[in-house]
Amino acid sequence: MKRDWDIIREILIKFEEHDPKNGGVQLSGFPGDKAYEYSYHVELLLEAGLVHGHMSKTIGRHAQNFIVDRLTWAGHEFLDAIRSDTVWNKTKNSFIKGGLTMTFDLVKKVATDVATAIIKTAITS
Repeated sequence: MKRDWDIIREILIKFEEHDPKNGGVQLSGFPGDKAYEYSYHVELLLEAGLVHGHMSKTIGRHAQNFIVDRLTWAGHEFLDAIRSDTVWNKTKNSFIKGGLTMTFDLVKKVATDVATAIIKTAITS
C-alpha cells in the first residue's frame, strides 16, 4: 500500500483535536470502509515517532485496532508545517509540478519553505 499524505494529514489533525481526557483515539473513530487504510497509516505514524500509542496486532489482512494517546513533539512540529490548507495545497502542487515523490523530510522542508515565502510576502506587503 502506498502512503497517502492526505490521510496522514487528516489523522494528525484528528489526533491533535482529540481531548485526552476522553481516552485514546481508536480505529472506530475513522470511516469503517477504509479501516485497513487508516490502521496502516497510523502504524506508519507510530513507526515514525509522530504519535504516541500502540497497535493491536491481529493475524490476517483485517484492520488492526490502535489506541493513540497524543502527538509527539515531532508530530506537532510536522503537523504545524502542513496544517494550513494553503501551505498544504501549494506543497502538494510543488511535488506534482516537479514530478517528485513525497518523502517525509522533503514534505516538511517544502511546507516550511512555502510557509516562509507566504510570511515574507505578507511582511513586505
